Amino acid sequence: MFKAVLVALALVGASAYTPSFGRTAVRMSADSSRREFAGKLAAGAAAMGAASAPAQASYGEGTKFSIFGLLGNGDSYSENAAYGSDQSQAVYSAYSPFSPVSESSLSPAKKAEYLKFQQGILAESEKRLKSAVIPKAISRKAWSEVTTELSRQLYSMRKAMNSVGGDPALAKTFYQDIEALNLACLRKKQEVAQAAYEKSVADFDKFKASL
Repeated sequence: MFKAVLVALALVGASAYTPSFGRTAVRMSADSSRREFAGKLAAGAAAMGAASAPAQASYGEGTKFSIFGLLGNGDSYSENAAYGSDQSQAVYSAYSPFSPVSESSLSPAKKAEYLKFQQGILAESEKRLKSAVIPKAISRKAWSEVTTELSRQLYSMRKAMNSVGGDPALAKTFYQDIEALNLACLRKKQEVAQAAYEKSVADFDKFKASL
Protein backbone atom coordinates (compact mmCIF):
# COMPACT_ATOMS: atom_id res chain seq x y z
CA MET A 1 0.00 0.00 0.00
CA PHE A 2 2.76 2.42 0.92
CA LYS A 3 4.66 1.55 -2.23
CA ALA A 4 1.61 2.40 -4.35
CA VAL A 5 1.26 5.77 -2.64
CA LEU A 6 4.94 6.54 -3.17
CA VAL A 7 4.67 5.61 -6.85
CA ALA A 8 1.62 7.85 -7.27
CA LEU A 9 3.36 10.75 -5.55
CA ALA A 10 6.42 10.25 -7.74
CA LEU A 11 4.31 10.32 -10.88
CA VAL A 12 2.53 13.49 -9.84
CA GLY A 13 5.80 15.13 -8.84
CA ALA A 14 7.43 14.15 -12.11
CA SER A 15 4.58 15.62 -14.16
CA ALA A 16 4.75 18.86 -12.17
CA TYR A 17 8.42 19.38 -13.08
CA THR A 18 8.13 18.35 -16.74
CA PRO A 19 9.29 21.27 -18.97
CA SER A 20 6.71 22.83 -21.27
CA PHE A 21 7.27 23.21 -25.02
CA GLY A 22 5.26 25.34 -27.41
CA ARG A 23 2.28 27.56 -26.92
CA THR A 24 0.02 24.52 -26.32
CA ALA A 25 1.70 23.75 -23.00
CA VAL A 26 -0.26 25.45 -20.21
CA ARG A 27 -0.08 25.19 -16.48
CA MET A 28 -2.30 22.45 -15.04
CA SER A 29 -5.12 23.82 -12.94
CA ALA A 30 -5.45 22.96 -9.25
CA ASP A 31 -8.66 20.97 -9.79
CA SER A 32 -7.18 18.92 -12.60
CA SER A 33 -4.06 18.19 -10.54
CA ARG A 34 -6.11 16.99 -7.58
CA ARG A 35 -8.27 14.77 -9.77
CA GLU A 36 -5.23 13.16 -11.38
CA PHE A 37 -3.57 12.56 -8.03
CA ALA A 38 -6.72 11.03 -6.56
CA GLY A 39 -7.13 8.77 -9.57
CA LYS A 40 -3.58 7.47 -9.40
CA LEU A 41 -3.80 6.99 -5.65
CA ALA A 42 -7.04 5.01 -5.96
CA ALA A 43 -5.57 2.86 -8.72
CA GLY A 44 -2.52 2.07 -6.59
CA ALA A 45 -4.65 1.19 -3.57
CA ALA A 46 -6.86 -1.09 -5.67
CA ALA A 47 -3.81 -2.89 -7.05
CA MET A 48 -2.34 -3.43 -3.60
CA GLY A 49 -5.67 -4.62 -2.25
CA ALA A 50 -5.98 -7.19 -5.01
CA ALA A 51 -2.45 -8.43 -4.40
CA SER A 52 -2.96 -8.84 -0.65
CA ALA A 53 -6.42 -10.46 -0.77
CA PRO A 54 -6.70 -13.20 1.90
CA ALA A 55 -6.82 -16.80 0.83
CA GLN A 56 -10.14 -17.44 2.58
CA ALA A 57 -12.01 -14.92 0.44
CA SER A 58 -13.93 -16.39 -2.49
CA TYR A 59 -13.92 -14.86 -5.93
CA GLY A 60 -16.03 -11.72 -6.00
CA GLU A 61 -16.26 -11.45 -2.20
CA GLY A 62 -14.64 -8.95 0.12
CA THR A 63 -12.21 -9.65 2.92
CA LYS A 64 -13.53 -11.60 5.91
CA PHE A 65 -12.44 -10.57 9.37
CA SER A 66 -13.49 -10.70 13.01
CA ILE A 67 -12.64 -8.22 15.77
CA PHE A 68 -12.93 -9.98 19.13
CA GLY A 69 -15.94 -11.84 17.78
CA LEU A 70 -18.05 -8.69 18.05
CA LEU A 71 -17.44 -6.89 14.75
CA GLY A 72 -16.99 -8.27 11.27
CA ASN A 73 -17.76 -11.84 10.22
CA GLY A 74 -18.73 -14.05 13.12
CA ASP A 75 -17.74 -17.21 11.24
CA SER A 76 -14.20 -15.97 10.71
CA TYR A 77 -12.13 -16.67 13.82
CA SER A 78 -9.91 -13.84 14.96
CA GLU A 79 -6.30 -14.23 16.00
CA ASN A 80 -5.41 -15.81 19.37
CA ALA A 81 -8.97 -16.93 20.14
CA ALA A 82 -10.28 -13.40 20.84
CA TYR A 83 -10.44 -14.08 24.57
CA GLY A 84 -12.66 -17.10 23.95
CA SER A 85 -15.51 -15.03 22.51
CA ASP A 86 -15.59 -16.61 19.05
CA GLN A 87 -14.48 -20.20 19.65
CA SER A 88 -16.64 -23.27 19.12
CA GLN A 89 -15.54 -24.74 22.48
CA ALA A 90 -14.69 -23.33 25.89
CA VAL A 91 -11.05 -22.27 26.23
CA TYR A 92 -8.60 -22.91 29.06
CA SER A 93 -8.41 -19.21 29.92
CA ALA A 94 -9.24 -15.85 28.37
CA TYR A 95 -5.70 -15.70 27.02
CA SER A 96 -5.51 -19.21 25.55
CA PRO A 97 -6.85 -20.57 22.24
CA PHE A 98 -6.84 -24.13 23.64
CA SER A 99 -9.56 -26.05 25.44
CA PRO A 100 -9.11 -27.29 29.03
CA VAL A 101 -7.53 -30.70 29.64
CA SER A 102 -10.18 -33.42 29.64
CA GLU A 103 -10.53 -37.17 29.21
CA SER A 104 -10.59 -36.70 25.45
CA SER A 105 -7.42 -34.59 25.33
CA LEU A 106 -5.09 -37.58 24.98
CA SER A 107 -5.51 -41.08 23.64
CA PRO A 108 -5.27 -43.97 26.16
CA ALA A 109 -1.79 -44.81 24.90
CA LYS A 110 -0.64 -41.22 25.30
CA LYS A 111 -2.19 -41.00 28.77
CA ALA A 112 -0.18 -43.99 29.96
CA GLU A 113 2.98 -42.58 28.41
CA TYR A 114 2.34 -39.16 29.95
CA LEU A 115 1.68 -40.65 33.39
CA LYS A 116 4.90 -42.66 33.23
CA PHE A 117 6.81 -39.53 32.25
CA GLN A 118 5.41 -37.54 35.19
CA GLN A 119 6.14 -40.41 37.59
CA GLY A 120 9.76 -40.30 36.47
CA ILE A 121 9.91 -36.55 37.15
CA LEU A 122 8.41 -37.09 40.60
CA ALA A 123 10.92 -39.82 41.45
CA GLU A 124 13.86 -37.64 40.40
CA SER A 125 12.45 -34.67 42.30
CA GLU A 126 12.06 -36.76 45.46
CA LYS A 127 15.67 -37.92 45.14
CA ARG A 128 16.90 -34.33 44.95
CA LEU A 129 14.62 -33.15 47.74
CA LYS A 130 15.95 -35.78 50.13
CA SER A 131 19.59 -35.48 49.10
CA ALA A 132 22.19 -33.77 51.26
CA VAL A 133 22.34 -30.70 49.01
CA ILE A 134 19.61 -28.63 50.69
CA PRO A 135 20.36 -29.43 54.37
CA LYS A 136 24.09 -28.85 53.87
CA ALA A 137 23.40 -25.53 52.15
CA ILE A 138 21.15 -24.49 55.04
CA SER A 139 23.83 -25.43 57.58
CA ARG A 140 26.38 -23.30 55.69
CA LYS A 141 23.85 -20.50 55.19
CA ALA A 142 24.37 -20.80 51.45
CA TRP A 143 20.93 -19.41 50.69
CA SER A 144 21.36 -19.08 46.94
CA GLU A 145 22.21 -22.78 46.67
CA VAL A 146 18.89 -23.69 48.30
CA THR A 147 16.80 -21.36 46.17
CA THR A 148 18.64 -22.53 43.05
CA GLU A 149 17.93 -26.16 43.88
CA LEU A 150 14.27 -25.35 44.42
CA SER A 151 14.08 -23.78 40.96
CA ARG A 152 15.82 -26.66 39.14
CA GLN A 153 14.29 -30.15 39.04
CA LEU A 154 12.04 -29.38 42.00
CA TYR A 155 10.39 -26.66 39.88
CA SER A 156 8.67 -29.44 37.88
CA MET A 157 7.65 -31.33 41.01
CA ARG A 158 4.35 -29.51 41.43
CA LYS A 159 3.09 -30.39 37.96
CA ALA A 160 4.18 -33.99 38.43
CA MET A 161 2.31 -34.26 41.74
CA ASN A 162 -0.82 -32.82 40.16
CA SER A 163 -0.55 -35.33 37.32
CA VAL A 164 0.02 -38.58 39.19
CA GLY A 165 -2.94 -38.16 41.55
CA GLY A 166 -2.91 -38.43 45.33
CA ASP A 167 -4.59 -36.30 47.97
CA PRO A 168 -4.82 -32.68 46.71
CA ALA A 169 -4.91 -31.33 50.26
CA LEU A 170 -1.65 -33.08 51.15
CA ALA A 171 -0.10 -31.82 47.95
CA LYS A 172 -1.12 -28.26 48.78
CA THR A 173 0.43 -28.56 52.22
CA PHE A 174 3.71 -29.65 50.65
CA TYR A 175 3.64 -26.72 48.22
CA GLN A 176 3.22 -24.35 51.15
CA ASP A 177 6.20 -25.97 52.90
CA ILE A 178 8.41 -25.36 49.86
CA GLU A 179 7.22 -21.75 49.67
CA ALA A 180 8.02 -21.29 53.36
CA LEU A 181 11.48 -22.79 52.81
CA ASN A 182 12.19 -20.47 49.91
CA LEU A 183 11.00 -17.43 51.86
CA ALA A 184 13.13 -18.36 54.88
CA CYS A 185 16.19 -18.55 52.64
CA LEU A 186 15.43 -15.17 51.11
CA ARG A 187 15.16 -13.72 54.61
CA LYS A 188 18.26 -15.66 55.71
CA LYS A 189 16.57 -17.29 58.70
CA GLN A 190 18.44 -20.53 59.30
CA GLU A 191 16.23 -22.13 61.97
CA VAL A 192 13.05 -21.35 60.07
CA ALA A 193 14.54 -22.75 56.86
CA GLN A 194 15.63 -25.97 58.56
CA ALA A 195 12.20 -26.47 60.12
CA ALA A 196 10.46 -25.79 56.80
CA TYR A 197 12.72 -28.28 55.03
CA GLU A 198 12.10 -31.05 57.55
CA LYS A 199 8.36 -30.42 57.38
CA SER A 200 8.40 -30.52 53.58
CA VAL A 201 10.07 -33.95 53.57
CA ALA A 202 7.57 -35.32 56.08
CA ASP A 203 4.59 -33.87 54.21
CA PHE A 204 5.84 -35.25 50.91
CA ASP A 205 6.00 -38.74 52.40
CA LYS A 206 2.36 -38.32 53.49
CA PHE A 207 1.38 -37.30 49.96
CA LYS A 208 3.27 -40.22 48.45
CA ALA A 209 1.45 -42.61 50.78
CA SER A 210 -1.87 -41.32 49.39
CA LEU A 211 -1.04 -42.41 45.83
